[in-house]
Amino acid sequence: MNALLANGLLTVVLAAATMRGTAVLGFTGATLVMDQDIPTRSHCKYSRAYSMIQVRCANQGLSAIPSNLKTEIQIMDASVNRVRSLTNDSLSSYTNLAYLYLGDNFIQEIQEGAFDNLRYLKVIDLSTNGCDTLPKSLFRLPYLQKVYLANNRLGDDQFKDVAVRSPLIFLQLSENKLGKIPQLGPVPTLMHLNVSGNNIVTVTTEDLAPYCSLKVLDLSRNPIKFDAGSCECGTLNAWLRLRGIRSQPAYNCTEEQERGGCSASSSEFSNRTVELYGRCSEILRQQAATEKARNTWILIACCIAGFLLCLFVGLLCVHKRNKRRKKKLKEQQRLNANNANTELLNSNLNQPENNT
Repeated sequence: MNALLANGLLTVVLAAATMRGTAVLGFTGATLVMDQDIPTRSHCKYSRAYSMIQVRCANQGLSAIPSNLKTEIQIMDASVNRVRSLTNDSLSSYTNLAYLYLGDNFIQEIQEGAFDNLRYLKVIDLSTNGCDTLPKSLFRLPYLQKVYLANNRLGDDQFKDVAVRSPLIFLQLSENKLGKIPQLGPVPTLMHLNVSGNNIVTVTTEDLAPYCSLKVLDLSRNPIKFDAGSCECGTLNAWLRLRGIRSQPAYNCTEEQERGGCSASSSEFSNRTVELYGRCSEILRQQAATEKARNTWILIACCIAGFLLCLFVGLLCVHKRNKRRKKKLKEQQRLNANNANTELLNSNLNQPENNT
């Protein structure tokens, strides 16, 4: 009986201890689970790069763009995090940003005004995210030059009715869901286009004509097929050679050569191709003319300002010289007056006294 009672008491004590330990461990475990769900506190580091203020928030487990960073930052690296969306307020405080790196996140939603305040943005990297839409306002930023959009889910519909106003020179769209060259309208500044690893099956000169400054084109890893009967391959190669575009891969047009009847003269380019290229070239000429006129007016303004500055300096020198002359003249007059008074006094002293 005593043995049974002792065993029972021992069991109760062990159970209580186990429950107590379980409660403590359970509390700790819950805290750990919550800590995994909540983004760790960011330890962003500031530095200077090329005289610009840079902040590095990469690989911090962030679920949103930090809102308490210095507003004067010009470079932000928030890559390799868990950011899922960009709202209109996510970047609104950082109006001086010129370089923004958001690659390797989980961004799926970008609100239309997310980049509106980034008036000085030059480079943006949104590679390796889940984007299937982009705000059209992105391509209206006045200084945007390079856009990295590789490894997303962007399709052809995303680029419909996109009027590019940015001075875009580099566009990377590899590993997306494109079925054709993106139709962005005339983009006279674009020089490098990467659409590798998509589902593009046809490429024509009309697709490339709106990019009248294009120099590098990457079409690799696309299931592109040419209609030998329409001489599409030879016409494309003729266009690439004529415009000095370096293409990857190079197409040898063997089937067309075997069939015969296809020549690579530029006169075979369609009217639509010539029209699109002419429209792009005209915009380029207008931009060049505007820039030339702007530079001319700047030169004229500088010349006028220089002339006025020289005139001001000359007048100032004349004024100072005249002032010195007047001062010297007054000093001379004062000395002459003093000398005259001295001579008069001496003459009076030297005269003999009159005897009465």
